[in-house]
Amino acid sequence: MILVLRSAFNLLFQVLELFLIIDVILSWVYRGSNKLTDIIHTFTEPFLAPGRKIQENLMPGSPLDLSPILGLAIIWLLRTIVMTILGML
Repeated sequence: MILVLRSAFNLLFQVLELFLIIDVILSWVYRGSNKLTDIIHTFTEPFLAPGRKIQENLMPGSPLDLSPILGLAIIWLLRTIVMTILGML
């Protein structure tokens, strides 16, 4: 049972990382909106918003968006916490 949970959470975090990378690439090449991009933004925005707020406070008006790096760090931290908890069960 624990192995199935670990695999499911690992897959979830991998999908979140992939969505975050796709969101970054789309921000470079596609400015429009459709159902797929809306779904991707729905999943990635909670991970990108804290980075944008921090960056705006530290470097207002910066043309370089570093929030994806913080977003990936948040996902990594959550994965570590969840896998540690599941490893203790």
